[in-house]
Amino acid sequence: MVTREGLQEVLDIGNVNIGGESGINPTCMVGSMFHRGDKAVTDHKRGTFVKDKVLDVLGIMEKASRETCIPFIVDVVGNSPENLVKYCTFIAEHTENKHQPFLMDGLNDTVRIPAVKALAQQGLGDRLIYNSIEPKISDDSLETLADCKVKHAVLLAFDSRFLLPEQKFKLLRGWGDRKGKMEGLIPKAKRCGIRNLLVDAAVLDMPSIGIAARIIQDVKEFLGYPAGCAPSNAIFKCQKFMELGRDARKSSLVTACGFLASQGADFILFGPASYASEAFMAVAQVDAFIAYAKRRIERLKFDAGTHPLSRVF
Repeated sequence: MVTREGLQEVLDIGNVNIGGESGINPTCMVGSMFHRGDKAVTDHKRGTFVKDKVLDVLGIMEKASRETCIPFIVDVVGNSPENLVKYCTFIAEHTENKHQPFLMDGLNDTVRIPAVKALAQQGLGDRLIYNSIEPKISDDSLETLADCKVKHAVLLAFDSRFLLPEQKFKLLRGWGDRKGKMEGLIPKAKRCGIRNLLVDAAVLDMPSIGIAARIIQDVKEFLGYPAGCAPSNAIFKCQKFMELGRDARKSSLVTACGFLASQGADFILFGPASYASEAFMAVAQVDAFIAYAKRRIERLKFDAGTHPLSRVF
């Protein structure tokens, strides 16, 4: 159970609050849709999908959220600008809450930048979270984000040279070396007017989930920004768990989500949205454990009616 002295920023994005001291705002869960391997997509090249299957999975997340009081965001994955716009538009139109935010998630800026232009023109800027601003993002891309008045973005703190917590802070704040001064992700985002920043600690492989937890704690402690990570890719690509099968991968994912929530993660990209029922309940229990202890011991006050504590016990 983590308690911090520094001011913790809370972001209001659509109908979701992210960040703050552990135990007050529940962990936000982010589930992927339209990704490679999503059985609802019939042709990734053309961007065709079975609408009923997409709505069924979206319904799983919405139902799990109602039952646990765990907030969620849809991670919309697209492999081309056209497909990404199509998928994001469909999700925006079909969520129960028309303020529900979504991550606009493309492989690179070649996909993301044209998509963000189109979605901004549709008036979805209040709900769109740009995923993500990376160390090598170009000035042209930053200028487009500014022109589109993007308000929310994920900062992906990944560079193969910077893996430990103190190194990640260089990526976020900026650093200087013999090649000159390097601008950090936070200054880049602020330069193009992005107001709400979410820091992705960047998981490299399964063992590094523990390091990501430490990075999340340090970011919250010393910078105050909401922080989280995506353990799912590392788990699904781990050879051992590929051999053990789907049930083992799902168990590992649920374990990782619970662990990260216990370490203070504000958001967790948990992989396929179809896993929401199991992942949400695991995280809801952890959030409830933390909140109950803080309420009894530290006299922490929060709205119990909208907290997992009111649902899981």
